[in-house]
Amino acid sequence: DYLSLTKQKSSDALHIIYVGGLFLGGAGVRILMPSVLEKGGYGSLMLIAGGVLTGMGTTIGHGCTSGHGLCGLARFSKRSLLGVASFFSTGLLTATALHPFFHKDWIPTPTQPSLVPMLHDTLPVSVILGSFLTLYGYTQTEITRGLAASFCSILFAFGLGISGMLQPTKIHGFLALTSGWDPSLAFVMAGGLLTNLILWPVITKWAQPVTCPMFDLPMKTELEGDLVVGGVLFGIGWAIGGLCPGPGMVGIAGPYGSSALIWTAACILGQQLVVSFWKKSK
Repeated sequence: DYLSLTKQKSSDALHIIYVGGLFLGGAGVRILMPSVLEKGGYGSLMLIAGGVLTGMGTTIGHGCTSGHGLCGLARFSKRSLLGVASFFSTGLLTATALHPFFHKDWIPTPTQPSLVPMLHDTLPVSVILGSFLTLYGYTQTEITRGLAASFCSILFAFGLGISGMLQPTKIHGFLALTSGWDPSLAFVMAGGLLTNLILWPVITKWAQPVTCPMFDLPMKTELEGDLVVGGVLFGIGWAIGGLCPGPGMVGIAGPYGSSALIWTAACILGQQLVVSFWKKSK
């Protein structure tokens, strides 16, 4: 089954609640901060290709911009450093190389993708998914732990909105090293990393987290080829689609929600391809 294929002992309700919080957080961003969300849609092929590659990369490489970039680097993890170097360099090279051919496709069109023509507004989809996952997760864990997970994920969703990470055009503007290069996301990464560098030494002095009995941290320390392979796939997908998993789920509530929905479904497909074939063969 899925748990055995992904080498998990059991499902964690906090993960379910966190994902639900991303959907609900996206709805909150749409209602309270609509200006941070792009309007229009993107081509379906671009979304599918970017989503599948990103999903495969995050699964093979064990993380993405948040896990490796913000959390791992703050812990001085060599694995995360290798992963970040792989996906950032690949993303920059790919976006820069593709810019002359695809820069028009990276500008949202007034219409939504034809794959989901019946969804004129995906805000209800985000609210329904978020509510279902959150309520289900709350039935599987203590209320204080559930509230902590919801708070963190909703706060993260708003942070993505404020920082510009929910705008694929901003991602492409940062990754493509052209005459119109936009360096602002470098400051977002630096700000998030600096915050974690300051807080991490303080938090690790605690006996345990506020709402959990123990810290849940990666135990592996050895460098593996999977980190490079996953990083390269993630970097290519990130450059093509302009989204990564968190912004993809949060963006479903936005005006370009149909595009984000297609991308997220493709990302899940990519993850499942890795779970079913890559990891199963090891």
